[in-house]
Parts: sequence; structure tokens; C-alpha cells
Amino acid sequence: MNRISALFLTCALAAGTALADQSKPNIILIISDDHGYSDYGFMGNRNVKTPHLDRMATGSQLYTRGYATPVCSPSLASLLTGKLPHEHGITGNDLASARNDGPRKNSSRSPLAQRLLGNSLMLPKALSDAGYLTFQSGKLWNATYKDIGFTHGMTDTAGRHGDAGLEIGRKGMKPMFDFIDEAQQQQKPFFIWYAPFLPHTPHNPPAELLKKYQGKGLTPAAEKYFAMVEWLDQICGEVDSQLTNRKLADNTVILYLADNGWDAELGTKTKRAKLSPYELGIRTPMFVRWPGKVTPHRDEETLASIIDFAPTILKIAGVSPPDDLPGLDLTDRPAMTARKSVFVESYTHDIQDLAKPEKSLMARVVISGWSKLIIPGGVKSDRPHASAPEELELFDLKSDPLEKTNLASKNPDEVSRLRAIQDDEWKLP
Repeated sequence: MNRISALFLTCALAAGTALADQSKPNIILIISDDHGYSDYGFMGNRNVKTPHLDRMATGSQLYTRGYATPVCSPSLASLLTGKLPHEHGITGNDLASARNDGPRKNSSRSPLAQRLLGNSLMLPKALSDAGYLTFQSGKLWNATYKDIGFTHGMTDTAGRHGDAGLEIGRKGMKPMFDFIDEAQQQQKPFFIWYAPFLPHTPHNPPAELLKKYQGKGLTPAAEKYFAMVEWLDQICGEVDSQLTNRKLADNTVILYLADNGWDAELGTKTKRAKLSPYELGIRTPMFVRWPGKVTPHRDEETLASIIDFAPTILKIAGVSPPDDLPGLDLTDRPAMTARKSVFVESYTHDIQDLAKPEKSLMARVVISGWSKLIIPGGVKSDRPHASAPEELELFDLKSDPLEKTNLASKNPDEVSRLRAIQDDEWKLP
């Protein structure tokens, strides 16, 4: 091969690589924060207005029976690693022995970040290594965006919640849109971690939104909360509009879930929503919108899990997931509909021992079909931020979606069946 031919081949291969990178879909993961599973128009709520999320859900593969963990840091860790808390090690928000309230500089990683980074997968790093430009905004717990492997981000000190990252949405969207422009200029596919601090407290919505919910018979707490939900919806609509304006909508995948639940009227004053193993604490709709690739479909029966997002995103990006990931591809309908069970773990807000998750365990949950078993974990409700069941609880979610009637004493065979399924997933030491 002469020099001219070799040069031509090299240029052709380089061009082919650039074209391949551009052909990869962009990916945006939206994670709402402290959001009740029914608090959307598309989930049947008549109090709140969510037209943008409704439209996205209608154009997506939607699972209305998705399950996360009941508090944020373990949920975010599950999204980053594709594993449940007893495997990835982040069972709560802070260490009970030394609450991590202060920010840390990039060079000093918290014990929680060190534990998290010991997992086989860090989703942003895997995508960055695959040629994506990756951007972190919103909540990121006790780590910096660089720690987690993002190429770009807003959280550059490692404290609670995510410092400057929390400004996204509440103080405008410019950092995200600037990042999209940079990715286009570099002709690179992009991944965006969009975890706005919404509708999370403080519930301080814009006045014009709050007015829409006043005078309709709602409690003051519900008025503010629903206005926050609509604020989130407006910002998600702004993201969607920018994709359309930049002619990126057809090649951008949007995935959505909430990190945990919420009670519109009672917030954390109830023991059956956030921080609890009950439906109001752990259930969330989950959807994937991929125009031309994923057929829109509403599924009100199939069980989906937070651990499904990592393998789904990796496969969308053309990356093979690690062998130890237990989740499924949300776009693989045969695999999803064949699933029999999902699992949830509920822990105290503060971590007692990073090496021993059972020391903070309030409950293990197994959901098989429409049967749900809650198994007490040994931690009692007198612990701070704890919401623990005192006995085995069995519910038929089809007839009793708000878990009012415990069937455990009447159906010991079903309790035994579900407990065996749970023990096969994680048997306590």
C-alpha cells in the first residue's frame, strides 16, 4: 500500500468513526425528587397539571408499576451502579457516626464515595469511555461529577445533595443547554444526568403556579407541592422544546423515574410515604421514549425496577453491561413481561455500618405479580428517620393498592412462597 492509499484509508476510518459517534443516540435521564407515584396527569391525578410529562409518557414505553428505594442516596447509587443497596453498599444518605454535612474538595472523597466507586460499574464513566460527552446536573450525593466519571458537571464539591448542581431548573437551564451546544460542536453524542431538586422541599414554587392550586379545597401543603410538581413539568417541557429546536428530538432517548415517593398532604409526617417500604414511598412510573425505536405502550401490569436503568442505558449506547448486573433492558418487552418479581430494600436515613447493610435495614420487600410481602429487617421505628414495620405484612395490590389490609395471618402459604423468593435474592447473614 503506498502512502497516498494509506492516508486515504486512515482518513476514511477516521471519518467513519466520527459518523458512528454521531449516529449514537443522545440520552437524557430525568430523575424527579420526592414525587408521589400518582401525582401526574398521565397517572390519573386530577389535582395536578403535568402536560409535558403526560406527552412524553404517551410517546414512551411506560411502566406504571416501577419500584425504587424510599430515600434518595440509595436510589441514585442504584442508578449509577445497576445494583440494589445491599450490593452497592449505599444504604442511606449519611453516616450515622459522622454526618457528612460539609462540602469536600475534589481531592478528598467521602467514605460513601469510596464505597460507591468500588462497584463494577459507574454508569457515567462507562458512557464517557464509550465516546459520549456526559453532563451531571441536579442531585449527586457526597461525590463530585469527576469522581463519578462525568466529563462535565455542576457538582464540584462533595457534600450533601449536590451543592451548585441543585441550581438546575430552579435557577434556569443554561448550563445544560450550553453543554448540548458544546456536544453538537464537537459532533459527540451526549448523556445528561438531569436530577433537579424538584418537587423536593423547600416547596417554594413561583407565585403564578401556586395561585393555580389555591382555593380548590387542597391543604396548604398540597397546594405548594402540586405547584412544585407543575414547575418540574414546565422545566421538562423546556428541555423537550430545546431538543426540537436543535433538531435533536428524533435522535435523543429520554428516560424518566422518581427517586422515591411523597405524600402530597403529609410529606414525611406520615410513615407510609418517603422513607417507608409502602407504595407511596417506593413506587414510581418509569418510561423510555425513543422515537422510531421504541413503540409507545402503556403497561400497567409488568414490574419494573430502578436497577433496570443502567443496563438499558448501556445497551442504548452500544455498551455491553457487566455480567453482575441483575437488571433488565426496559426496552426488551419479552424479557420484561417474563419477569416474575422485583425487590426493594428500606433502610434508615443514616448508615450504621457501610460494610454491614443489615445493621440499618428496616425492611426487605418482594413483589411478585400483585402480591407484596414486607419483611421486617430488625431496625425499629424509634430510630431517627425510621419507618419500620413491626410484623410481616402481605398485601394484594390489585384490590388494595394503598395497603390497608394485612393478609399475612390469613395466607401463610403465600407468605412462605414470597419469603423464599426474597431469601433467594438476599438472605440475611
